[in-house]
Amino acid sequence: MVPKMICHVMSSVDGRLIDGRWSAPYEAAHDELLKVYAAIGRELHTDAWMFGRNTVRAVFPYKWGVVGHAVPSDFPAVFVGERRSKRMFVVADPEADIYFTSPVLRGDDILVIVGRNATEEYLAHLREKEISYIVIDDATDLRTGLEAVGREFGIRSVSVQGGGILNGALLSEGLIDELSLVVYPGIDGLSGVPSIFEYVGGKTDYPAKG
Repeated sequence: MVPKMICHVMSSVDGRLIDGRWSAPYEAAHDELLKVYAAIGRELHTDAWMFGRNTVRAVFPYKWGVVGHAVPSDFPAVFVGERRSKRMFVVADPEADIYFTSPVLRGDDILVIVGRNATEEYLAHLREKEISYIVIDDATDLRTGLEAVGREFGIRSVSVQGGGILNGALLSEGLIDELSLVVYPGIDGLSGVPSIFEYVGGKTDYPAKG
């Protein structure tokens, strides 16, 4: 069963996500308003939270560059690293190439969803860092990955705090149960700037249908 998915996002009045572009709020400090968003996120009391892969790259910018060996089909699909935190941080890494330099993000243990394209050497890197992982056939299959997260780690609820692409992908798969939208009192105004939901598809697609 897929955990309850809460999309927790802060946007400008016009739905844009890059906070450095937002106009200054009236008689309030930019950083103070961002703290409001963070505080509301903690009040959701979820078992885990997640970013999209591109957002994680802002924290861990290096790529795993070691050419490795394919993972055998009978290789254990789950590794449970050392638990340090009550919550977990989840990221799906379809390319299996994020070079992690820490087992935690913002104090929470990292759990990585990877596909069968991951190499033995990359999984060894995760184990060395005591980073938990789940191997599924295709890490772009968010439903299967999240089902595995719930089944293997007992995670029943996830706060999605990533960018518009992850939000859009979850929306199109019908995986968002709740939207927690915090509106920042400022405007971006520029066409083409990432927005709350950025589903990559054609004009005949309706990702929010249903």
